[in-house]
Amino acid sequence: MKRNNIIQLTEAYILNIFENDLPIDLHYHDLDHTMSVRETALILGQHYDIGAANMEAMELAALLHDTGYVQAYTGHEAVSSALAEDFLSKHHYPAAQITLVKELIDATKLVYEPKNLLQRIIKDADLNNLGQKKYMKTIASLRSEMKTFLHLEYEDAAFMEMNLKFMDGHSYFTEKASELFDAKKAKNRKKVVKALEAAQAITPTPAKKEKKKKKENKQKKRKPLEDTINGNKSAQMMFKTALRNHIDLTSIADNKANIMLSINALIITISLPLLASSIGDDAKMIFPTSILLTTCVASIIYATLATRPIQSKGLTSIKNIQTKPTNLFFYGNFYKMKFGDYKAGIKMIMEDDAKLDDSIISDLYYLGKALGNKFTQLRVCYLIFMIGTTLTVLAFAILFFLTH
Repeated sequence: MKRNNIIQLTEAYILNIFENDLPIDLHYHDLDHTMSVRETALILGQHYDIGAANMEAMELAALLHDTGYVQAYTGHEAVSSALAEDFLSKHHYPAAQITLVKELIDATKLVYEPKNLLQRIIKDADLNNLGQKKYMKTIASLRSEMKTFLHLEYEDAAFMEMNLKFMDGHSYFTEKASELFDAKKAKNRKKVVKALEAAQAITPTPAKKEKKKKKENKQKKRKPLEDTINGNKSAQMMFKTALRNHIDLTSIADNKANIMLSINALIITISLPLLASSIGDDAKMIFPTSILLTTCVASIIYATLATRPIQSKGLTSIKNIQTKPTNLFFYGNFYKMKFGDYKAGIKMIMEDDAKLDDSIISDLYYLGKALGNKFTQLRVCYLIFMIGTTLTVLAFAILFFLTH
């Protein structure tokens, strides 16, 4: 692998990850953030003339430093480092350079104290947003992420106070980063102070606080399953992978059944005219012929059962949606419904996280049951074919020795 091609390969790799695998609720640590970190890292690297090899490692680390969010929110740096090593190794990137890339990714940890110039550069690049015009928008996105993935919900005043404290405790490690971002960072600090003062001016009454507390407690009691699936990235990935595997296995089962249908139909088409004429000459030929035809017909029956579509009612009442676990994402449950009823049912499920979770679980369960039936019938089909063809060959062999 030529080293000057690794950047293009990495770009394609992270584009695929950010488009297909990254959680949709990740609004701050998105592709724009990664590209901004990369751009800043290159600017700082060129200023300090860190050399071509270090510049390449810096660019790779900037591109790969947030890929770990596909698997974890807390501790994503370790996942990013592992994914980077796996990807770069597959493309035969030098081991020493891979080690450097991993060290730079690890340096992006918030509490990490940089040990050299390269680590100071990437840490400054990762927090360039402090000195960007869109700072207030980015912290709003970060707030949304913290609520979704860490279950941390802040009042406006508390959130702004936390950001102000962070800004006051932060300083860039390189002079060039300070030159680029300190002025705008100071302006952003004023915006945070202004937002904090506005939030502190709005003090909720004790009655409102008590009402909010009751509402939160009610939601916690009502949505235990939401915390398990919707709030857990690992659970989401597990369900996604399991559904994909079930669909792939269903396709494999149908292909195997079609192969058996074709083989047995071909045997009947070719052998029946030949064996029919042979029976006229020798009545004993009826025994192996009967075994062969029975085997083919039985195999065709079970192969057909394996590929036969499941019978579905195609109709689900709105009442059932309200009272029972229902999966309106499966066509067999709605193809006879009126559009208005279906639309109302889908909205009802989408607005209730518990019902949405039930639909996911229901889909996986019944898909698995259908798949189990397919493979059971397919196994019987292959067993019949194996035993029947063996008996047919033995019958023809015995008949041959008895008549010669």
